[in-house]
Amino acid sequence: MKYDILTDTDFIRAVKNNNEETMNAAFGSFMEQVVALSDCHEGKTATYAAFAYAEIELKKAIGSLKSGRELAEEAIEFIHEMQQMVKDTPATEIKQPQTTNSLNWTGDIVNLVELMYGLQEMQCVNDGKLPIEELGNRIFPLFGLKPKIYSRIYIDIKQRATKNGNRTYFLSKMRNMLEERIDQDIHISLRRK
Repeated sequence: MKYDILTDTDFIRAVKNNNEETMNAAFGSFMEQVVALSDCHEGKTATYAAFAYAEIELKKAIGSLKSGRELAEEAIEFIHEMQQMVKDTPATEIKQPQTTNSLNWTGDIVNLVELMYGLQEMQCVNDGKLPIEELGNRIFPLFGLKPKIYSRIYIDIKQRATKNGNRTYFLSKMRNMLEERIDQDIHISLRRK
């Protein structure tokens, strides 16, 4: 876990930039992140460090605030309370740290959903009998993503304007790029002979 996970939020950026409007808008989301972090999914020490760093950064920024000081002070107080709660939580109640996911989906989410539906139609996973929601709920976490409502994304795929009579842009591009790579590899192999 990054120790600056809380400082890289809209709320703390707004405090640092003295933007009270954004502070008010982002406050609730920030509090939710603090509560979520208190589950210690990344370990007690890492969670405690993230709270401490956020508190330090807020205290540094609070001195230059022209407005919104009360909100920033409330955030500091809440962080401090959550930090104390984490400190006082027995080790037996702390969830074990999650292993770091080394796979990250760097493409568009719609492309992953398109791939999932393709796998389902080709009956490549459990003979195609696994419902798309369950398939997605298993695939998305592999890439560090939170599950979605896949049927809504599929509606977007169905409503795409067709390019060359094709709505599956990602699968088509994947096929074309793989064909090109195979052709290049064959060409290189033939030149070596």
